[in-house]
Amino acid sequence: MMNVKVSARSIYDSTEKNPYRSLYVAVIVQALLDVSKPENKYESSESQEIRNDAHSWFFCSSKDFETICDYAGFEPIKIRKFALKVINSGESEDAKRTIISSLIYWST
Repeated sequence: MMNVKVSARSIYDSTEKNPYRSLYVAVIVQALLDVSKPENKYESSESQEIRNDAHSWFFCSSKDFETICDYAGFEPIKIRKFALKVINSGESEDAKRTIISSLIYWST
C-alpha cells in the first residue's frame, strides 16, 4: 500500500488530470473520511449526523452513490467493500487516511 496523503493534487494527478473524475473521486474520499471518523463522546450531534449520513450513503441502496462511483470510474460494490475495510480496520485515524489514499490509485 502506498503511504501518501490524500490531497486535491494527488486526486487530480491520479485521474489523468480529468477535473470531472477528480471531483467524483473526491466525493468518495470525503465520504470515506466522514464514515470512518472515530466516535467521540464529546462530539457534536452534527458530527454524528455526518458520519451516519455517510454510512447510509455507502450501505443503503442509493442511485446517487452508484452514479458517483460510475463517474469516478469505480464499481459500486468494490467501493462498498473498501468502505467496510476502512471502517472495520481498527486503525488510527492517520492509518485510515493512508488506507483511503490508496483508493485514488485504483479503478475499475
